[in-house]
Amino acid sequence: MAEEGERDAGTAAPAPDLQSGEHIGEALRAVREARGLGIADIVARTRIRPAYVEAIEALRLKDLPSRPFTIGYIRAYAQALGFPGDVAIARFKADDPDRNDALRPPVGVRRMADPRLRLMILAGLLILSAILAWNLVRRGTLNEEGRKPAAPVAAAPAPAAPAGAMTLGAPLPAPVESNAPPHYLTPGLEAELSAALPPGMTASEDPTLLDLGQTFTPRAAVHGAVGRVVLQARRPTTLIVWGPDRSAWFARQLAAGEAYRTDPVPGLSFETVEAGVIAVYLDGQSRGVLPAGLTPGSVLTRPPPA
Repeated sequence: MAEEGERDAGTAAPAPDLQSGEHIGEALRAVREARGLGIADIVARTRIRPAYVEAIEALRLKDLPSRPFTIGYIRAYAQALGFPGDVAIARFKADDPDRNDALRPPVGVRRMADPRLRLMILAGLLILSAILAWNLVRRGTLNEEGRKPAAPVAAAPAPAAPAGAMTLGAPLPAPVESNAPPHYLTPGLEAELSAALPPGMTASEDPTLLDLGQTFTPRAAVHGAVGRVVLQARRPTTLIVWGPDRSAWFARQLAAGEAYRTDPVPGLSFETVEAGVIAVYLDGQSRGVLPAGLTPGSVLTRPPPA
């Protein structure tokens, strides 16, 4: 019996430590259970919440606070069991490495600086030095020029005062453009057009009028029924035709070349706002132009003077 006891004591399992189990949580739980301690005992020694103690033993990091707090709890847990806190932290970091930690440079590797960076820095310094030197030279040149006395400027002789009172002549007319062509007017038409224009004005003085000729030729739309009398606009204007009963037979803004045709009805009259703008044709032949205002139709059908 004594030999069997000695054999059992020799083959007893070693006591668990911080390297036991699959991770640090299992190692702490194994040590706690081997010493006959409960979770309440760890809570009393460390002031850690029971839920956090269980999460540490199962290494459920999602149930634990941030990583710095978790490291502090594991340190306190290990120290409560009598183990160094740094050893427990090293085991925890080995079990769950922090992926946010910067990688340490390999030992024994020499850092080689990019030679192009050194050349770029050197070129920048040279350019900066050149700009600074140019500014200094330029400033010195300007200062030297500022110290030189300015050459005396000869005063211009005062203009002689005119003798007596000065008179101004009449203003000169505006210059005529050299590239403007002369206005064309059909020969023989000026006399008939001038008869209806205001005194002192001839047809050649108004180049905007359309040259219609001595015989009626349709240039645009012809309004009204077939008749002997045709009134044709030489430029845009308004024509009103009044009937014998003073009712408006026709009232329209005529474009250049548009015409109105009618028969010489007794009592008919024509009204326009401009003189010399409406050309009159009787039986296809020119009878002059309408004056401004109201013109009786009987005037248009009179035979021309001999």
